[in-house]
Amino acid sequence: MKRKALAVGAAAVVVAAAAAGTALAVLPDDAAGGDRSGAETVFFAGSMSGDQEVPTPGGPAVGDKDGRALVFLRVRGDEVAYAFTFRGIATPTAGHVHQGGRGKNGDVKIPFFMSSASSAPSAPSTSKLPDGRTSVTGTVKVPDRELLASLTSAPGGFYANLHTGEFPGGAVRGQLHRLAAPVDMDTVARRGFQASVVRGSQVYACVKQPDGSAAFTQENVSAALGGNIAHSFVRPGGAPQWKAPDGSAVTGEVTDKAPNGAGNIPELDLKATRSGADKGLLADTREVLRLNTRGGVAPAGTCTPGQRAAVPYTADYVFVP
Repeated sequence: MKRKALAVGAAAVVVAAAAAGTALAVLPDDAAGGDRSGAETVFFAGSMSGDQEVPTPGGPAVGDKDGRALVFLRVRGDEVAYAFTFRGIATPTAGHVHQGGRGKNGDVKIPFFMSSASSAPSAPSTSKLPDGRTSVTGTVKVPDRELLASLTSAPGGFYANLHTGEFPGGAVRGQLHRLAAPVDMDTVARRGFQASVVRGSQVYACVKQPDGSAAFTQENVSAALGGNIAHSFVRPGGAPQWKAPDGSAVTGEVTDKAPNGAGNIPELDLKATRSGADKGLLADTREVLRLNTRGGVAPAGTCTPGQRAAVPYTADYVFVP
């Protein structure tokens, strides 16, 4: 396998692979190379869109409003494997991980690829991706251990983005989130997917509290996602569920949650359990992420027991096989 080394800031990055089509060319867990003995393997995902890009005054164009993308990363030792799938954007000219929180721009920390046509900074030079591609995958070496430790401990302070010729400052972007369970990179690249809320509400019921007051408590959710996936609770106050038109379905159990700003419901990581057909869109889903949430917070103030409120919200759901 041909390797090409280059300097990126204080770190040297080595391009290890770039695959064609949707087939991955990432190194297996037991592949040779680098200091990997005893290294923890950590996986990340991010749901990317144009509206998450942050423009710079006087800077290059950013934010393809039609663009959507999904990224998965695997970090083990000094090796970072990546898999991007994308739609609604031109063929990417570059892809990176930056250090920066939501709504803030940051420096490139891990460059993955850059075609000769790209004006994006600090990326390994590769040949131009063929037009019509919907994915790009590969592996890079990142010997900066402190950087990878920061990514592992605080992934929300990092984001991935893709650049295109039309949007050289960044077409789509998404904050990174650590996955709860290991994944197979080939499988998630081919079968992992993201579905956004087309229309939806968080449903609350006013119930009496132990102190005698009354407050809105979540009773249900009613949402239609892309791909005609229906999202609700199994029963009022019960577990969340997602049902696809092909009969496949999963329920979810919350394993982690993270705040996402005032006025927004938290982001969630849920363990998924099959509850429908053993074949189909959702049949192999093992984990569900609720990301990029907006709205949906329970009404504040007093209420009358028995009263209900449906609060509109949007979110991206990532289904991880």
